[in-house]
Amino acid sequence: MAASRMRRLITRLRDLLNLPATVQAMARQNHEELRSLRVALKSQAQRFDIIKARQSKQYGHIEHEVRGLHDEVRDRLLQYHLQLGRLASLIEGRTAEPQPYSARIPFTVEPRPAVGPLPPADGEWLELSRCQGCGTAEHTLVCEWNRSILADEPPQDDSTVSNFALCHGCGIVYATRRPVGERHRALMDDFPTTIGRDPAAAAADGLLNPFPLSDEDRARYRRMIAGGIFVSDHERRREHLSQVFRDRLENASHVELLGSLLDVHGARALEIRSRAGTIAHGLQRLYGATVSVMPIFESQRLIVEELYGIECSDLIDYDQFRIPFQGTFDLIVANHMLTHIVRLDRFFSELRAHLRPGGHLYLYNELDEAFVFSSGKSIVNSLNPVHLQTFDRASLMRLLKANGFEVTFIKRRSGSLLCLATYTGVRELSPLSADERDTRIAAYARGRAYAILRAPEQVRGRFADKWAQAVEIGVAAGIARFDAKGVLRIAKSEGTADG
Repeated sequence: MAASRMRRLITRLRDLLNLPATVQAMARQNHEELRSLRVALKSQAQRFDIIKARQSKQYGHIEHEVRGLHDEVRDRLLQYHLQLGRLASLIEGRTAEPQPYSARIPFTVEPRPAVGPLPPADGEWLELSRCQGCGTAEHTLVCEWNRSILADEPPQDDSTVSNFALCHGCGIVYATRRPVGERHRALMDDFPTTIGRDPAAAAADGLLNPFPLSDEDRARYRRMIAGGIFVSDHERRREHLSQVFRDRLENASHVELLGSLLDVHGARALEIRSRAGTIAHGLQRLYGATVSVMPIFESQRLIVEELYGIECSDLIDYDQFRIPFQGTFDLIVANHMLTHIVRLDRFFSELRAHLRPGGHLYLYNELDEAFVFSSGKSIVNSLNPVHLQTFDRASLMRLLKANGFEVTFIKRRSGSLLCLATYTGVRELSPLSADERDTRIAAYARGRAYAILRAPEQVRGRFADKWAQAVEIGVAAGIARFDAKGVLRIAKSEGTADG
Protein backbone atom coordinates (compact mmCIF):
# COMPACT_ATOMS: atom_id res chain seq x y z
CA MET A 1 0.00 0.00 0.00
CA ALA A 2 2.85 2.26 0.80
CA ALA A 3 4.36 1.33 -2.55
CA SER A 4 1.17 2.31 -4.34
CA ARG A 5 1.13 5.72 -2.74
CA MET A 6 4.80 6.14 -3.62
CA ARG A 7 4.10 5.37 -7.29
CA ARG A 8 1.26 7.93 -7.39
CA LEU A 9 3.49 10.50 -5.73
CA ILE A 10 6.25 9.85 -8.24
CA THR A 11 3.73 10.18 -11.10
CA ARG A 12 2.56 13.49 -9.76
CA LEU A 13 6.10 14.71 -9.32
CA ARG A 14 6.86 13.67 -12.91
CA ASP A 15 3.75 15.55 -14.12
CA LEU A 16 4.86 18.61 -12.18
CA LEU A 17 8.29 18.40 -13.71
CA ASN A 18 6.75 18.12 -17.21
CA LEU A 19 4.29 20.98 -16.57
CA PRO A 20 6.38 23.77 -18.23
CA ALA A 21 6.70 21.74 -21.42
CA THR A 22 2.96 21.07 -21.37
CA VAL A 23 2.16 24.69 -20.80
CA GLN A 24 4.54 25.68 -23.59
CA ALA A 25 2.91 23.17 -25.95
CA MET A 26 -0.53 24.47 -25.07
CA ALA A 27 0.69 28.04 -25.58
CA ARG A 28 2.07 27.10 -29.00
CA GLN A 29 -1.21 25.47 -29.88
CA ASN A 30 -3.19 28.53 -28.68
CA HIS A 31 -0.89 30.85 -30.62
CA GLU A 32 -1.39 28.80 -33.79
CA GLU A 33 -5.11 28.83 -33.27
CA LEU A 34 -5.05 32.62 -32.61
CA ARG A 35 -3.00 33.22 -35.73
CA SER A 36 -5.38 31.09 -37.74
CA LEU A 37 -8.26 33.04 -36.28
CA ARG A 38 -6.61 36.37 -37.16
CA VAL A 39 -6.00 35.20 -40.71
CA ALA A 40 -9.58 34.07 -40.96
CA LEU A 41 -10.84 37.37 -39.53
CA LYS A 42 -8.59 39.36 -41.86
CA SER A 43 -9.76 37.35 -44.83
CA GLN A 44 -13.35 37.82 -43.73
CA ALA A 45 -12.78 41.58 -43.31
CA GLN A 46 -11.28 41.77 -46.79
CA ARG A 47 -14.28 39.93 -48.16
CA PHE A 48 -16.55 42.35 -46.29
CA ASP A 49 -14.57 45.35 -47.69
CA ILE A 50 -14.88 43.96 -51.20
CA ILE A 51 -18.61 43.43 -50.74
CA LYS A 52 -18.98 46.91 -49.19
CA ALA A 53 -17.01 48.55 -52.02
CA ARG A 54 -19.05 46.68 -54.60
CA GLN A 55 -22.29 47.67 -52.86
CA SER A 56 -21.12 51.30 -52.46
CA LYS A 57 -20.28 51.43 -56.16
CA GLN A 58 -23.62 49.95 -57.04
CA TYR A 59 -25.32 52.37 -54.65
CA GLY A 60 -23.41 55.28 -56.20
CA HIS A 61 -24.55 54.22 -59.66
CA ILE A 62 -28.11 53.87 -58.43
CA GLU A 63 -27.93 57.23 -56.63
CA HIS A 64 -26.54 58.89 -59.78
CA GLU A 65 -29.27 57.32 -61.90
CA VAL A 66 -31.96 58.33 -59.40
CA ARG A 67 -30.59 61.91 -59.25
CA GLY A 68 -30.50 62.08 -63.04
CA LEU A 69 -34.02 60.69 -63.22
CA HIS A 70 -35.12 63.21 -60.59
CA ASP A 71 -33.61 66.08 -62.58
CA GLU A 72 -35.14 64.81 -65.79
CA VAL A 73 -38.58 64.44 -64.18
CA ARG A 74 -38.23 67.91 -62.62
CA ASP A 75 -37.25 69.46 -65.95
CA ARG A 76 -40.02 67.62 -67.77
CA LEU A 77 -42.58 68.69 -65.20
CA LEU A 78 -41.30 72.26 -65.44
CA GLN A 79 -41.44 72.04 -69.22
CA TYR A 80 -45.03 70.73 -69.12
CA HIS A 81 -45.95 73.41 -66.61
CA LEU A 82 -44.44 76.11 -68.78
CA GLN A 83 -46.04 74.73 -71.92
CA LEU A 84 -49.44 74.61 -70.19
CA GLY A 85 -48.94 78.27 -69.30
CA ARG A 86 -48.12 78.98 -72.94
CA LEU A 87 -51.23 77.07 -74.11
CA ALA A 88 -53.33 79.10 -71.68
CA SER A 89 -51.88 82.29 -73.16
CA LEU A 90 -52.71 81.09 -76.67
CA ILE A 91 -56.27 80.25 -75.62
CA GLU A 92 -56.54 83.78 -74.23
CA GLY A 93 -55.70 85.13 -77.67
CA ARG A 94 -51.94 85.49 -77.97
CA THR A 95 -50.20 85.08 -81.32
CA ALA A 96 -48.97 81.81 -82.83
CA GLU A 97 -45.62 80.27 -82.05
CA PRO A 98 -42.59 82.14 -83.45
CA GLN A 99 -39.46 80.33 -84.56
CA PRO A 100 -36.55 79.70 -82.14
CA TYR A 101 -33.35 81.58 -82.74
CA SER A 102 -31.12 81.72 -79.68
CA ALA A 103 -28.68 79.40 -78.01
CA ARG A 104 -29.97 77.11 -75.28
CA ILE A 105 -31.51 78.74 -72.21
CA PRO A 106 -30.92 76.93 -68.90
CA PHE A 107 -33.73 76.56 -66.37
CA THR A 108 -31.43 77.89 -63.63
CA VAL A 109 -28.11 79.73 -63.43
CA GLU A 110 -25.45 79.78 -60.76
CA PRO A 111 -25.45 82.94 -58.65
CA ARG A 112 -22.38 85.14 -58.61
CA PRO A 113 -20.05 84.62 -55.63
CA ALA A 114 -21.53 86.19 -52.52
CA VAL A 115 -19.79 89.44 -51.69
CA GLY A 116 -22.49 91.09 -49.62
CA PRO A 117 -24.61 94.11 -50.58
CA LEU A 118 -23.03 96.49 -53.07
CA PRO A 119 -21.89 99.79 -51.52
CA PRO A 120 -23.74 103.01 -52.36
CA ALA A 121 -22.50 104.79 -55.49
CA ASP A 122 -20.55 108.01 -55.08
CA GLY A 123 -22.09 111.39 -55.80
CA GLU A 124 -25.56 112.87 -55.55
CA TRP A 125 -28.70 110.85 -56.27
CA LEU A 126 -32.28 112.05 -56.49
CA GLU A 127 -34.94 109.69 -55.11
CA LEU A 128 -38.42 110.46 -56.48
CA SER A 129 -41.54 109.70 -54.46
CA ARG A 130 -43.87 110.91 -57.23
CA CYS A 131 -43.91 111.49 -60.98
CA GLN A 132 -42.34 114.81 -61.96
CA GLY A 133 -44.50 114.93 -65.08
CA CYS A 134 -47.93 114.93 -63.47
CA GLY A 135 -47.35 114.85 -59.69
CA THR A 136 -48.95 111.42 -59.15
CA ALA A 137 -47.46 109.47 -56.24
CA GLU A 138 -48.92 106.03 -57.08
CA HIS A 139 -46.60 103.94 -59.21
CA THR A 140 -45.50 100.35 -59.85
CA LEU A 141 -41.87 99.24 -60.09
CA VAL A 142 -41.37 97.61 -63.52
CA CYS A 143 -37.58 97.31 -63.92
CA GLU A 144 -34.83 97.61 -61.33
CA TRP A 145 -31.78 98.10 -63.51
CA ASN A 146 -30.24 100.38 -66.08
CA ARG A 147 -27.95 99.22 -68.87
CA SER A 148 -24.80 99.18 -66.73
CA ILE A 149 -25.96 95.90 -65.09
CA LEU A 150 -25.02 94.23 -68.41
CA ALA A 151 -21.42 95.50 -68.45
CA ASP A 152 -18.64 92.91 -68.61
CA GLU A 153 -17.03 94.24 -65.45
CA PRO A 154 -18.85 93.21 -62.24
CA PRO A 155 -20.75 96.09 -60.54
CA GLN A 156 -18.66 97.90 -57.95
CA ASP A 157 -21.58 99.82 -56.42
CA ASP A 158 -25.35 100.18 -56.71
CA SER A 159 -25.28 102.62 -59.64
CA THR A 160 -26.77 99.81 -61.78
CA VAL A 161 -30.09 100.35 -59.97
CA SER A 162 -32.48 103.03 -61.28
CA ASN A 163 -35.80 101.48 -60.16
CA PHE A 164 -37.94 102.39 -63.16
CA ALA A 165 -41.61 102.76 -62.25
CA LEU A 166 -44.87 103.13 -64.17
CA CYS A 167 -46.79 106.25 -63.13
CA HIS A 168 -50.46 105.47 -62.42
CA GLY A 169 -51.37 108.99 -63.51
CA CYS A 170 -49.90 109.99 -66.85
CA GLY A 171 -48.49 106.52 -67.55
CA ILE A 172 -44.87 107.36 -68.31
CA VAL A 173 -42.12 105.11 -66.96
CA TYR A 174 -39.47 107.04 -65.03
CA ALA A 175 -36.32 106.35 -63.01
CA THR A 176 -37.26 106.85 -59.38
CA ARG A 177 -33.52 106.90 -58.60
CA ARG A 178 -31.39 109.17 -60.80
CA PRO A 179 -27.96 110.83 -60.75
CA VAL A 180 -27.83 114.61 -60.24
CA GLY A 181 -25.21 117.30 -59.70
CA GLU A 182 -21.59 116.27 -60.13
CA ARG A 183 -22.54 112.62 -60.57
CA HIS A 184 -24.69 113.48 -63.60
CA ARG A 185 -22.07 115.85 -64.99
CA ALA A 186 -19.45 113.10 -64.78
CA LEU A 187 -21.70 110.77 -66.75
CA MET A 188 -22.25 113.42 -69.42
CA ASP A 189 -18.55 114.29 -69.58
CA ASP A 190 -17.90 110.64 -70.44
CA PHE A 191 -21.03 110.41 -72.57
CA PRO A 192 -19.87 107.69 -75.03
CA THR A 193 -18.93 105.28 -72.23
CA THR A 194 -22.14 106.10 -70.36
CA ILE A 195 -24.32 105.10 -73.32
CA GLY A 196 -22.12 102.15 -74.33
CA ARG A 197 -20.19 103.57 -77.29
CA ASP A 198 -16.51 103.75 -78.17
CA PRO A 199 -14.99 107.07 -76.93
CA ALA A 200 -12.36 107.09 -79.71
CA ALA A 201 -14.99 106.64 -82.40
CA ALA A 202 -17.12 109.40 -80.85
CA ALA A 203 -14.17 111.81 -80.78
CA ALA A 204 -13.53 111.12 -84.47
CA ASP A 205 -17.13 111.95 -85.40
CA GLY A 206 -17.18 115.59 -86.44
CA LEU A 207 -20.82 116.05 -85.46
CA LEU A 208 -21.08 113.95 -82.30
CA ASN A 209 -17.69 114.64 -80.67
CA PRO A 210 -18.64 115.08 -76.99
CA PHE A 211 -15.25 116.26 -75.72
CA PRO A 212 -13.90 119.79 -75.15
CA LEU A 213 -12.15 121.22 -78.22
CA SER A 214 -8.48 122.14 -78.33
CA ASP A 215 -7.14 124.93 -80.55
CA GLU A 216 -6.02 122.25 -82.98
CA ASP A 217 -9.53 120.76 -82.99
CA ARG A 218 -11.07 124.16 -83.73
CA ALA A 219 -8.67 124.73 -86.63
CA ARG A 220 -9.58 121.31 -88.04
CA TYR A 221 -13.31 122.05 -87.76
CA ARG A 222 -12.86 125.38 -89.52
CA ARG A 223 -11.05 123.66 -92.39
CA MET A 224 -13.93 121.17 -92.71
CA ILE A 225 -16.50 123.97 -92.57
CA ALA A 226 -14.63 125.79 -95.33
CA GLY A 227 -14.76 122.60 -97.40
CA GLY A 228 -18.55 122.91 -97.63
CA ILE A 229 -21.46 120.53 -97.11
CA PHE A 230 -22.49 119.33 -100.56
CA VAL A 231 -19.29 117.71 -101.78
CA SER A 232 -19.96 115.35 -104.69
CA ASP A 233 -18.34 111.93 -104.80
CA HIS A 234 -16.97 112.64 -108.28
CA GLU A 235 -15.06 115.74 -107.15
CA ARG A 236 -11.47 115.71 -105.99
CA ARG A 237 -11.74 114.68 -102.36
CA ARG A 238 -11.28 117.52 -99.92
CA GLU A 239 -11.69 117.87 -96.16
CA HIS A 240 -15.32 118.64 -95.31
CA LEU A 241 -18.09 117.87 -92.81
CA SER A 242 -19.75 114.85 -94.38
CA GLN A 243 -21.73 114.34 -91.15
CA VAL A 244 -23.54 117.65 -91.70
CA PHE A 245 -24.60 116.51 -95.18
CA ARG A 246 -26.16 113.38 -93.67
CA ASP A 247 -27.77 115.44 -90.91
CA ARG A 248 -29.33 117.79 -93.48
CA LEU A 249 -30.90 114.85 -95.29
CA GLU A 250 -32.10 113.15 -92.09
CA ASN A 251 -33.68 116.30 -90.68
CA ALA A 252 -35.21 117.56 -93.93
CA SER A 253 -38.31 115.50 -93.05
CA HIS A 254 -38.79 117.50 -89.84
CA VAL A 255 -38.60 120.80 -91.71
CA GLU A 256 -41.08 119.42 -94.27
CA LEU A 257 -43.47 118.32 -91.54
CA LEU A 258 -43.32 121.63 -89.65
CA GLY A 259 -43.75 123.64 -92.84
CA SER A 260 -46.74 121.53 -93.82
CA LEU A 261 -48.57 121.52 -90.49
CA LEU A 262 -47.76 125.05 -89.28
CA ASP A 263 -47.43 128.54 -90.66
CA VAL A 264 -43.80 129.18 -89.74
CA HIS A 265 -43.19 132.17 -92.04
CA GLY A 266 -41.35 134.78 -90.04
CA ALA A 267 -41.71 132.72 -86.83
CA ARG A 268 -39.31 132.87 -83.91
CA ALA A 269 -38.01 129.32 -83.33
CA LEU A 270 -35.70 127.62 -80.86
CA GLU A 271 -33.98 124.29 -81.55
CA ILE A 272 -32.96 122.42 -78.37
CA ARG A 273 -30.26 119.73 -78.55
CA SER A 274 -29.52 120.43 -82.17
CA ARG A 275 -26.79 118.32 -83.76
CA ALA A 276 -25.81 120.78 -86.48
CA GLY A 277 -28.55 123.42 -86.52
CA THR A 278 -30.09 121.88 -89.63
CA ILE A 279 -33.75 122.24 -88.58
CA ALA A 280 -33.21 125.82 -87.42
CA HIS A 281 -31.31 126.64 -90.61
CA GLY A 282 -34.03 125.03 -92.74
CA LEU A 283 -36.71 127.14 -91.07
CA GLN A 284 -34.57 130.24 -91.51
CA ARG A 285 -33.69 129.53 -95.14
CA LEU A 286 -37.13 128.44 -96.36
CA TYR A 287 -39.49 130.49 -94.17
CA GLY A 288 -37.51 133.48 -92.99
CA ALA A 289 -37.73 132.37 -89.36
CA THR A 290 -35.63 133.97 -86.64
CA VAL A 291 -33.82 131.09 -85.00
CA SER A 292 -31.69 130.19 -81.99
CA VAL A 293 -30.01 126.93 -81.00
CA MET A 294 -29.11 125.12 -77.77
CA PRO A 295 -26.37 122.48 -78.35
CA ILE A 296 -24.97 119.85 -75.98
CA PHE A 297 -21.36 119.64 -77.30
CA GLU A 298 -18.71 122.27 -78.09
CA SER A 299 -18.23 120.79 -81.57
CA GLN A 300 -21.91 121.34 -82.38
CA ARG A 301 -21.86 124.93 -81.13
CA LEU A 302 -18.81 125.72 -83.27
CA ILE A 303 -20.46 124.22 -86.38
CA VAL A 304 -23.79 126.02 -85.89
CA GLU A 305 -22.19 129.40 -85.20
CA GLU A 306 -19.53 129.32 -87.93
CA LEU A 307 -21.36 127.35 -90.64
CA TYR A 308 -24.75 129.08 -90.39
CA GLY A 309 -24.09 132.14 -88.21
CA ILE A 310 -26.93 131.13 -85.88
CA GLU A 311 -27.02 132.34 -82.27
CA CYS A 312 -26.20 129.59 -79.76
CA SER A 313 -26.55 129.29 -76.00
CA ASP A 314 -24.08 127.69 -73.63
CA LEU A 315 -24.16 123.90 -73.53
CA ILE A 316 -27.35 122.29 -72.22
CA ASP A 317 -27.46 121.33 -68.55
CA TYR A 318 -29.87 118.39 -68.28
CA ASP A 319 -29.99 118.66 -64.49
CA GLN A 320 -30.53 122.40 -64.04
CA PHE A 321 -32.15 123.04 -67.41
CA ARG A 322 -32.96 126.59 -68.44
CA ILE A 323 -33.64 128.47 -71.64
CA PRO A 324 -31.30 131.49 -71.55
CA PHE A 325 -32.94 133.54 -74.34
CA GLN A 326 -35.19 136.50 -73.62
CA GLY A 327 -38.83 136.69 -74.71
CA THR A 328 -41.07 133.98 -76.10
CA PHE A 329 -40.93 131.73 -79.15
CA ASP A 330 -43.58 130.66 -81.64
CA LEU A 331 -42.01 127.22 -81.99
CA ILE A 332 -39.67 125.14 -79.83
CA VAL A 333 -38.09 122.04 -81.35
CA ALA A 334 -36.53 119.49 -78.96
CA ASN A 335 -34.49 116.43 -79.88
CA HIS A 336 -34.55 113.45 -77.45
CA MET A 337 -34.99 115.77 -74.47
CA LEU A 338 -37.85 114.18 -72.53
CA THR A 339 -35.93 110.90 -72.43
CA HIS A 340 -32.84 112.53 -70.89
CA ILE A 341 -34.04 115.46 -68.80
CA VAL A 342 -33.32 115.05 -65.08
CA ARG A 343 -36.04 117.34 -63.67
CA LEU A 344 -39.09 116.96 -65.87
CA ASP A 345 -41.16 119.53 -63.98
CA ARG A 346 -38.45 122.16 -64.41
CA PHE A 347 -38.22 121.41 -68.14
CA PHE A 348 -41.93 121.99 -68.70
CA SER A 349 -41.85 125.11 -66.56
CA GLU A 350 -39.12 126.55 -68.83
CA LEU A 351 -41.09 125.61 -71.95
CA ARG A 352 -44.23 127.32 -70.68
CA ALA A 353 -42.24 130.42 -69.75
CA HIS A 354 -40.73 130.72 -73.27
CA LEU A 355 -43.60 129.72 -75.55
CA ARG A 356 -46.28 132.22 -76.48
CA PRO A 357 -49.87 131.08 -75.89
CA GLY A 358 -50.89 129.15 -78.97
CA GLY A 359 -47.24 128.44 -79.81
CA HIS A 360 -46.05 124.96 -80.67
CA LEU A 361 -43.74 122.32 -79.21
CA TYR A 362 -42.21 119.75 -81.55
CA LEU A 363 -40.56 116.70 -79.94
CA TYR A 364 -38.68 113.99 -81.81
CA ASN A 365 -36.44 110.98 -81.11
CA GLU A 366 -38.28 110.21 -77.87
CA LEU A 367 -37.79 106.66 -76.62
CA ASP A 368 -40.76 104.49 -77.63
CA GLU A 369 -41.12 101.47 -75.36
CA ALA A 370 -43.61 99.81 -77.73
CA PHE A 371 -40.95 99.65 -80.44
CA VAL A 372 -38.39 98.25 -77.99
CA PHE A 373 -40.78 95.47 -76.95
CA SER A 374 -41.96 94.61 -80.47
CA SER A 375 -38.58 94.70 -82.23
CA GLY A 376 -36.72 92.15 -80.14
CA LYS A 377 -34.60 94.68 -78.26
CA SER A 378 -33.73 94.46 -74.57
CA ILE A 379 -35.50 97.06 -72.46
CA VAL A 380 -32.66 96.93 -69.90
CA ASN A 381 -30.11 97.55 -72.65
CA SER A 382 -32.22 100.47 -73.94
CA LEU A 383 -32.33 102.18 -70.54
CA ASN A 384 -28.80 103.53 -70.21
CA PRO A 385 -27.84 105.40 -67.01
CA VAL A 386 -28.98 108.77 -68.43
CA HIS A 387 -32.19 107.53 -70.08
CA LEU A 388 -34.55 108.60 -67.32
CA GLN A 389 -38.02 108.52 -68.94
CA THR A 390 -39.70 106.35 -71.54
CA PHE A 391 -43.16 106.39 -73.07
CA ASP A 392 -45.74 104.82 -75.26
CA ARG A 393 -47.89 106.96 -77.54
CA ALA A 394 -50.77 107.39 -75.08
CA SER A 395 -48.57 108.24 -72.09
CA LEU A 396 -46.66 110.90 -74.03
CA MET A 397 -49.95 112.53 -75.03
CA ARG A 398 -51.23 112.32 -71.45
CA LEU A 399 -47.99 113.83 -70.09
CA LEU A 400 -48.16 116.76 -72.49
CA LYS A 401 -51.81 117.46 -71.68
CA ALA A 402 -51.01 117.43 -67.96
CA ASN A 403 -48.49 120.20 -68.66
CA GLY A 404 -50.65 122.46 -70.83
CA PHE A 405 -50.01 121.05 -74.33
CA GLU A 406 -52.60 119.61 -76.74
CA VAL A 407 -51.19 117.07 -79.19
CA THR A 408 -52.10 117.78 -82.82
CA PHE A 409 -49.86 115.21 -84.54
CA ILE A 410 -47.98 112.16 -83.26
CA LYS A 411 -46.16 109.46 -85.19
CA ARG A 412 -43.65 106.66 -84.73
CA ARG A 413 -40.58 107.11 -86.94
CA SER A 414 -37.43 104.98 -86.99
CA GLY A 415 -38.38 103.34 -83.72
CA SER A 416 -38.96 106.57 -81.79
CA LEU A 417 -41.80 109.02 -81.29
CA LEU A 418 -42.20 112.46 -82.86
CA CYS A 419 -44.97 114.74 -81.70
CA LEU A 420 -46.35 118.23 -82.43
CA ALA A 421 -48.37 119.91 -79.68
CA THR A 422 -49.99 123.33 -79.18
CA TYR A 423 -49.42 125.26 -75.97
CA THR A 424 -52.88 125.90 -74.51
CA GLY A 425 -51.93 126.52 -70.88
CA VAL A 426 -54.79 124.24 -69.82
CA ARG A 427 -53.34 121.51 -67.61
CA GLU A 428 -55.56 118.45 -67.34
CA LEU A 429 -54.80 114.90 -66.26
CA SER A 430 -56.93 111.92 -67.20
CA PRO A 431 -55.22 109.03 -65.40
CA LEU A 432 -54.72 105.84 -67.33
CA SER A 433 -57.40 103.24 -66.67
CA ALA A 434 -56.86 100.10 -64.60
CA ASP A 435 -56.90 98.01 -67.79
CA GLU A 436 -54.28 100.25 -69.44
CA ARG A 437 -52.15 100.14 -66.31
CA ASP A 438 -52.31 96.33 -66.06
CA THR A 439 -51.52 95.97 -69.76
CA ARG A 440 -48.43 98.18 -69.45
CA ILE A 441 -47.24 96.41 -66.29
CA ALA A 442 -47.62 93.04 -68.03
CA ALA A 443 -45.74 94.36 -71.08
CA TYR A 444 -42.84 95.42 -68.86
CA ALA A 445 -42.88 92.06 -67.05
CA ARG A 446 -42.48 90.34 -70.41
CA GLY A 447 -39.86 92.84 -71.55
CA ARG A 448 -37.91 92.47 -68.32
CA ALA A 449 -38.01 88.65 -68.59
CA TYR A 450 -36.82 88.85 -72.19
CA ALA A 451 -33.95 91.16 -71.19
CA ILE A 452 -32.87 88.74 -68.43
CA LEU A 453 -32.96 85.69 -70.70
CA ARG A 454 -31.01 87.57 -73.37
CA ALA A 455 -28.29 88.64 -70.95
CA PRO A 456 -24.77 87.55 -72.00
CA GLU A 457 -23.75 84.27 -70.38
CA GLN A 458 -20.96 85.89 -68.36
CA VAL A 459 -23.40 88.20 -66.52
CA ARG A 460 -26.34 85.81 -66.01
CA GLY A 461 -25.29 85.09 -62.44
CA ARG A 462 -26.38 88.63 -61.53
CA PHE A 463 -29.97 87.56 -62.30
CA ALA A 464 -29.83 84.13 -60.58
CA ASP A 465 -32.62 84.88 -58.11
CA LYS A 466 -34.83 86.22 -60.94
CA TRP A 467 -34.00 83.57 -63.56
CA ALA A 468 -36.69 80.95 -62.84
CA GLN A 469 -39.41 83.59 -62.84
CA ALA A 470 -38.07 85.01 -66.13
CA VAL A 471 -38.16 81.53 -67.70
CA GLU A 472 -41.76 81.00 -66.59
CA ILE A 473 -42.92 84.40 -67.86
CA GLY A 474 -40.91 83.98 -71.04
CA VAL A 475 -42.46 80.64 -71.99
CA ALA A 476 -45.98 81.73 -71.07
CA ALA A 477 -45.60 84.85 -73.22
CA GLY A 478 -44.00 83.07 -76.17
CA ILE A 479 -40.74 84.93 -75.66
CA ALA A 480 -39.06 81.54 -75.20
CA ARG A 481 -40.18 78.13 -76.42
CA PHE A 482 -39.06 74.53 -76.59
CA ASP A 483 -37.74 73.22 -79.88
CA ALA A 484 -38.45 69.72 -81.26
CA LYS A 485 -35.81 68.23 -78.95
CA GLY A 486 -37.21 69.89 -75.84
CA VAL A 487 -34.46 72.53 -75.68
CA LEU A 488 -35.58 75.94 -74.45
CA ARG A 489 -34.62 78.85 -76.70
CA ILE A 490 -35.38 82.55 -77.19
CA ALA A 491 -37.94 83.09 -79.93
CA LYS A 492 -37.55 85.43 -82.87
CA SER A 493 -39.34 88.76 -82.90
CA GLU A 494 -40.79 89.87 -86.20
CA GLY A 495 -40.80 93.54 -85.20
CA THR A 496 -43.31 96.13 -86.27
CA ALA A 497 -43.38 98.84 -88.85
CA ASP A 498 -43.46 102.53 -88.12
CA GLY A 499 -46.89 103.98 -87.88
